[in-house]
Amino acid sequence: MNIDISDIAVKNHHYAIHMATKQGVLSYEKGFFSFEKSLGDSFASIDLWRELCIATEILLKAVLLRHEIPFLKKRAHAEYGQKVFAKNNPWLQKHLDTLGITYIAQINTGTVTIALKSAEKYLYPKIALDESKQKLISETFYIIIRTRRNRNTHFYFPNQAVFDEAEIEMLFLPLLNMLASLYSMA
Repeated sequence: MNIDISDIAVKNHHYAIHMATKQGVLSYEKGFFSFEKSLGDSFASIDLWRELCIATEILLKAVLLRHEIPFLKKRAHAEYGQKVFAKNNPWLQKHLDTLGITYIAQINTGTVTIALKSAEKYLYPKIALDESKQKLISETFYIIIRTRRNRNTHFYFPNQAVFDEAEIEMLFLPLLNMLASLYSMA
């Protein structure tokens, strides 16, 4: 069986929205994320931080794919499972061909840092993104990486299990909304 990933940017956009709104803390309507409610449970707070971190990364990668920015790499020794193609997405099919990717297992989407570097090198010049917005995206991601992503994804720290509305409003909402805007620009 072959897998057609022609609409992979759209699917990841939808999944990022699902991850960001899963607990009802945020909502998404007409291309805009909004704050809805707080959380009181410590485990739910940790889940939220992890889900928001993943949502921002997936949304960034959806933006890159939507704007036809190369960031995928080929995973070595992964010639197994289902074959992959992008029948209705000539740019993506060419990218897969260039990388020599024929199996879904060979696709390596890389880290958020690699995705950010691809955005800085290829996306921002392509869409003429204002330098202050470029800086905001990068700095916000790096703050999230240092304070939430790596800490909450791999281990439970009780001191991190606190809901912080200010963090939602100052970090995650601006980043998610900026990425949603970039996605809709294509």
